[in-house]
Amino acid sequence: MTQVSNPAHTLDQLDAMSIESAQALSFDERDALLDLIIADGRHEATGSVSYRTGMYTDYFDEDLTKMLKVKAVKVYVRGTTSASFDGEVVGDNSMEQYRACFRHIETTLTAGRTNFSRVVNMVVFLTNMDNWEKFNEVFREFVPNPPCRAVIGTTGLARP
Repeated sequence: MTQVSNPAHTLDQLDAMSIESAQALSFDERDALLDLIIADGRHEATGSVSYRTGMYTDYFDEDLTKMLKVKAVKVYVRGTTSASFDGEVVGDNSMEQYRACFRHIETTLTAGRTNFSRVVNMVVFLTNMDNWEKFNEVFREFVPNPPCRAVIGTTGLARP
């Protein structure tokens, strides 16, 4: 288990702590717990995969009115195109390229032990907004219950 110098609480105590108890902690205690969680996350990222429960949040704020006890892992997928590993564009038309792109995303999500049903936000850049309906058709094949998303038209991408 990862330790922070003189922690007021341990991760095991945090796991067993009620939301009310967590809310009653001082800012300094919560800040120390956040350091402990971050240190444990760094340790876990370099060791075996495991998940801890507890107060997981990006920031502890004094005015935080509700602190949830959750099990969470964030997986960020970015810069995904239809290009294969050798850089060649996959697919002869836009629909095939969209499917290749979504298959790449699906592979990344699977490697992160998740799937499209757990995605909470997507930002999509299309180089041809005339293909909006084609994109939506493929999008629905892979993402039956879509999350919040933004689709932005652009004149080009850094990679094909």
